[in-house]
Amino acid sequence: MQFFRHHSRSNRCQMKLKIEAARRQLGLATELFLNDKDPVSVHTLAHAAGDILEFYAAKVELDFFSHALAANTHLSRKQLRDTQRQFANALKHASIDQKRRVERDDEDLLNEFTDRENDAALFIGWGDYAMAVGSLPVEAQIFHAWYFARDPDQLVIQPENFGRLFPGLKGATRDVQKQMLRDKIEWARAIAEIMLDPKTDPRPLVLGWPPI
Repeated sequence: MQFFRHHSRSNRCQMKLKIEAARRQLGLATELFLNDKDPVSVHTLAHAAGDILEFYAAKVELDFFSHALAANTHLSRKQLRDTQRQFANALKHASIDQKRRVERDDEDLLNEFTDRENDAALFIGWGDYAMAVGSLPVEAQIFHAWYFARDPDQLVIQPENFGRLFPGLKGATRDVQKQMLRDKIEWARAIAEIMLDPKTDPRPLVLGWPPI
């Protein structure tokens, strides 16, 4: 089946196709996340996209994993990677040795999985997308502000700006936090200055087919 209309062996064309595929995965993951649908699919889609986007963001030395590694010098690259992707690996792999059919024991870990695990996966995925492409859907822009407003200690500059955008967010319940996120996205969509900004990807989160 032909999934993309244009074929080229050039690195630039291949990069565009892969980034477009990752954008579709992230878009659907975010749509599900905002509507409180299937957190397992959100997680696997976000990490699948992240695997692609981290590579292209790293080419311009702006990937989020490298920044996280520099900020966590007590962890090796493998330790940080294993921590970052522990749930994604548990959801993706059935065995630790496929040839010998040795099953992974992920029951305790998966029993700890909640929708909260998707916050960082989406944050990192869209962050690397922005580094690679230079624009973000408005939903992703507001999600990033929401992420920092909920945990302001993660940001070293101007955390008060995000707090003003989401007053009372940090102490709210998860349901209220996500409703505040949805409400602020609707607010932002109505602001022409945001939607017409070159750094805003105006396309919907979930894209149609075939690509235009």
